[in-house]
Amino acid sequence: MLYRKWSADLRRRFGYRVQKISLDIGSGCPNRNGLGEGGCVFCDSSGGGNGAWMRGESLELQVRKGMKSAVEHYKAKGCILYFQSYSSTYGPLDRLKEAIEKARVEASRHLPVWGLAVGTRPDLVSGEVVSYLSSLCRSDFEVWLELGVQTTDEDGLKWLRRGHDLTCVEDTLDRCLGESFSVSAHLIAGIPGEREDQLLRSARWLLDRGITGLKFHPLYVLRDTPLEDLYMNGLFEPLSMDRYVSKVAEVLALEGSRFVVQRLTADVWGGRLVAPSWLADKNGVMAAIDEKVRSRLGV
Repeated sequence: MLYRKWSADLRRRFGYRVQKISLDIGSGCPNRNGLGEGGCVFCDSSGGGNGAWMRGESLELQVRKGMKSAVEHYKAKGCILYFQSYSSTYGPLDRLKEAIEKARVEASRHLPVWGLAVGTRPDLVSGEVVSYLSSLCRSDFEVWLELGVQTTDEDGLKWLRRGHDLTCVEDTLDRCLGESFSVSAHLIAGIPGEREDQLLRSARWLLDRGITGLKFHPLYVLRDTPLEDLYMNGLFEPLSMDRYVSKVAEVLALEGSRFVVQRLTADVWGGRLVAPSWLADKNGVMAAIDEKVRSRLGV
């Protein structure tokens, strides 16, 4: 095994394919003006998700569509509910609680529900949120808090227009790590001005503080984002596939035994991708990363 893949870990524990079902409840974000404007430099109106809320799809419909895809395309026999879009803990906690319960009821009509993943920002994890997520954990129901950390470089956080600093990330980890739920972090490679080994530095910083899962993707350009304007004006150039593959492979070869890999690259839906074009070949990118890791490990 080159590194710990979450999909393989789930199959080992449950004995079959367990698929994440991505859900969008239109939570918004303190970095945005409503859902349509503002946000981080890379974020479009779908808030990092599939845009279901903006299309007017009810939560129940999203669950049913996700289940259909999980069974037909992935042969899944179980699922994990993933509240992905925007910042799921933004706004009244009761709204999130209601959505989680509604999704669990609907999903359980189709497949066993083995867990929950909640995506949010480090500055939106209150003590109340921590207590609630801990209360959901059972021996047969796991909970993941997914934090959009993106980088541990302060200048990188400013360039991305994240609206929080690294101290905020550290304070949030102090509140969460040691609780009954697990914590994973999203990291971006290719932020202008960062060190060549920044992805590795960020991963090590997080792992040293107890993070158990990581997700990677390059900084890529979506339509109707501030980053698209920078790209079109020659002020931003995405990483080449070779450079991105090398950066991720470096982390996996050196630190891959310390965490579960929950994502190696990005999914982009509905013709929203502007650049780099290689990002559309997800399987090719993942295969290239595996090959590079093998080369680094000499296997």
